[in-house]
Amino acid sequence: MRVVGGEWRGRRLTAPAGRATRPTSDKVREAIFDMVASMLDRNFEGIEVVDLYAGSGALGIEALSRGAARCTFVEHDRVAVAALRANLEALQVHRERARVLACSVAAALLADARERWRYTLLLADPPYAAWPAARADLAAVVEQVVAPGGLTVVETARGQSVQLPLRVLRVKQYGDTQVTVLVRDDSGTTNEEVPCPAK
Repeated sequence: MRVVGGEWRGRRLTAPAGRATRPTSDKVREAIFDMVASMLDRNFEGIEVVDLYAGSGALGIEALSRGAARCTFVEHDRVAVAALRANLEALQVHRERARVLACSVAAALLADARERWRYTLLLADPPYAAWPAARADLAAVVEQVVAPGGLTVVETARGQSVQLPLRVLRVKQYGDTQVTVLVRDDSGTTNEEVPCPAK
């Protein structure tokens, strides 16, 4: 597993041992970030990111490599947290750019909502089987932690319905993985998919 773009492109990342986490493949990660880059007004430069169910931190690290100002990593599994911290240390990521919360996603999001944290990009890659519970955790507070115009990227099993109080921009399938990109646009339109613009 490697960083696929930006400052640390090609650098290896450590994945947690065992099967408790399912790292996003390099190919899917590259597709996600190419897609998101085309949707962000200023690419990744200076944005605030949160990486939920972070595992090794590969998604959040990818955002930092491409210029994000800061990333909050949320992961409760101790083995995964150790791998995440090792990856941040190996890349010499400054403490001010990486905040690691070793707790549940529900607890982290509720605390961030109380503290009025606002993210430009929310990345969520829960275990496929845990999506119903993860969806409930996200739905409860996602509108409070994602900035207006901010994007949410959710990885699920192929064909999984992603029901959140956000507008769906795009749904893409990569093998057995589905990536859904949603936006908080405060237009009152929720979960309504729009067609891709003609090229």
